[in-house]
Amino acid sequence: MRRIFINIPYCTFLLLLLVPFISYSQFYHGLDIGANTTSASFNIDGATNSGNATGFTIGYVFERDVSDVIFVRFGVSFNRRTFKVNTIRGITIYNEKWSSDAIEIPVNLGYYLNFNRRNFQFFIDAGFNIAYNNRAVTKNDNETIFLNIGKDADIKRTAYGANVSFGLLVKKRIKVRLNYYYGLSNISNTNGNTWKNRTIGISINYFLKEKEVY
Repeated sequence: MRRIFINIPYCTFLLLLLVPFISYSQFYHGLDIGANTTSASFNIDGATNSGNATGFTIGYVFERDVSDVIFVRFGVSFNRRTFKVNTIRGITIYNEKWSSDAIEIPVNLGYYLNFNRRNFQFFIDAGFNIAYNNRAVTKNDNETIFLNIGKDADIKRTAYGANVSFGLLVKKRIKVRLNYYYGLSNISNTNGNTWKNRTIGISINYFLKEKEVY
C-alpha cells in the first residue's frame, strides 16, 4: 500500500496565508452594459479593414476584493464587434460591414490607485478573455452573408484575447470603465486569411450592493 505523507509545517503555513484572504475577501456582483468601437487586423481574400464601427456589450460581472487595493474580476458577457471593410470583386469596390457576436468570459486582476477615498476610487485592471463565437456576418448594400462557424467552417468557434481597463468607482456601487481589447487568436479558419479584433469600449457596471471602502 502506498503511503501518503503530509507536510504539517508546510500545510500550516498555507493555511495561515489563506486565513487573511478568506476573512478579508468581499464578494460583489452586478450588471455591466456599454458601447464599443472596433477595428481589426483583417485580410480576407484581399479585403482590408477601412474603418471603425460601433457595437455593444452587455453582461453580468463578479468581483472579489483580495485586499484594500487588489481585486479579482470575472464575468459573462455578450459582445458585438463591428468594423468597416473595403472588398474588391472584379472591378467593383464594395463598402461592407463585418461583425462578430460572441459570449465571452473575461478574467482580470485589478488595483485601486487611491483606495482611501470613499466616494471616488480610480482603478486599473488587466487580464484575458475566452470567447465562444456564435454569429459572424458581412453586409453591403446588396446582401447579407452569414458566415459558417465551426471546426471546418469559415470562422473558428473559440477565440482568445487580452484586455486592459482604467476607470472610476463612484459612490461605492457604480464603476465607469474604459477598456481596450486586443484579439490574440485569428478567428478565420482559412489559411492565409486574418481576422483579429481590436476594440475600445466604455461601460457602466452597477453592483447590487455597496462595496466596502477601507
